[in-house]
Amino acid sequence: MTIHTLAQIIHGKMEKVCPDKEINQIQIDTRKLNENDVYIAIVGKNLDGHDFIEDAIQKGASLIVASKPVSIETEIPILYVEDTMKSLEDLAVYYRKTYPAYTIAVTGSVGKTTTRELLYTILSTTYSVLKSEKNHNNHIGIPLTLFQLNEDYNIVLLEMGMNHLGEIEHLSKMVEPDLGVITNIGTSHIGNLGSKKKILQAKMEIVKGMEDGTLFVNGDDPYLRKIKSHNNYRVIHVGNKHSYYLQPFAIQENLDSLSFKIKYQKEIYDVFVPISGKQFLSNILLAMEVALYLHIDIQTIIESLRNFKPFQERMNVIQTDQFTFIDDCYNASYESCTSLFTFLNHQKKEKIIILGDILELGNFSHKIHKKLKKQLQKMKHTTILSVGEATKSYTGKNMLHFDNIESLIAYLIKMNTQNKLIALKGSRGMHLEKVRQYFIKES
Repeated sequence: MTIHTLAQIIHGKMEKVCPDKEINQIQIDTRKLNENDVYIAIVGKNLDGHDFIEDAIQKGASLIVASKPVSIETEIPILYVEDTMKSLEDLAVYYRKTYPAYTIAVTGSVGKTTTRELLYTILSTTYSVLKSEKNHNNHIGIPLTLFQLNEDYNIVLLEMGMNHLGEIEHLSKMVEPDLGVITNIGTSHIGNLGSKKKILQAKMEIVKGMEDGTLFVNGDDPYLRKIKSHNNYRVIHVGNKHSYYLQPFAIQENLDSLSFKIKYQKEIYDVFVPISGKQFLSNILLAMEVALYLHIDIQTIIESLRNFKPFQERMNVIQTDQFTFIDDCYNASYESCTSLFTFLNHQKKEKIIILGDILELGNFSHKIHKKLKKQLQKMKHTTILSVGEATKSYTGKNMLHFDNIESLIAYLIKMNTQNKLIALKGSRGMHLEKVRQYFIKES
């Protein structure tokens, strides 16, 4: 793409006449900007990209896209637009249509990143796959992913997150997915949306940009089980109990793996995945069904799953000489917490659960944390250490609460953790990774 083409796509007004030349990458972060990259000054909640234009100029940007006057004297052309965020999205749509890779979008209350990674592991055996990295699952992250598209990719794999109604619809219309995946309907963001029905409505927005698409849903989820095919998309239900094709049985969960048998086309296959917890079975089945739909043979799928590596801070099992650490602190919901507790109850070791608040529950926070406390009180051979406002009542037999992470770590230092199974769980905003960082550094 050239500078002049970019200007036409986003309907920008050039400050002065400039030579037309090929651009390199499109960046919104000057720390990642290289010479000849285009810099778009995004106005965010906490930072204004216009404050970093001088840095972009010093690094040799080929073009600055701005919505506010730039007073810095420079030979680098300035392209003015009304809204730089809209410009980012318009460019994303252009890349999506210029490089027509088959597009897969994944959403859900819990497990969407794990499902994305499972899909990437399998699909990469046969296709050239571009996937969204880290938490690039919103109106900024998805355009940044699409900017990496080129003619070499034949699949783009995107994760879609949301906090409010309308957000996934906006993303879906930008991306126009060929295939969608919904992992489940839980209570994440229920404080913003008010009910599971509203959460279902928000997740189903993934089909708004579809035209003759295919939607894979978790058939074991009571809300998704009722979803039916529509004029614009066909629905395929996948699950342990409610599935069109694959039927798992003889399920065995170990501390660091999940194995099961599956019947497919009258043959029995053994499946082994190095991931902890039966709660991931539906994610694995979704990934397998999508892969079969995209003409990857069952043996290739099974072999690739043996090499799966869980994403950071999602049920990562870390073995040390002193203890076993389960790092599941990337985020938390009621459903993911109860799944972790069920998994831990099957482990015979002495356990320590380090639990932070579940955030974004709004008026539901007290009720949900109270339900979790009742579950924790039933656990055997387990010490519960909690931190946060919502877990202040987590005191009593084998339960201690701390006002901050520092005091919790200080207590753990004095505690006997030898041969214990330590599990870490809480919302991202609780910053429980500080506990992991301390213990892994010291072990």
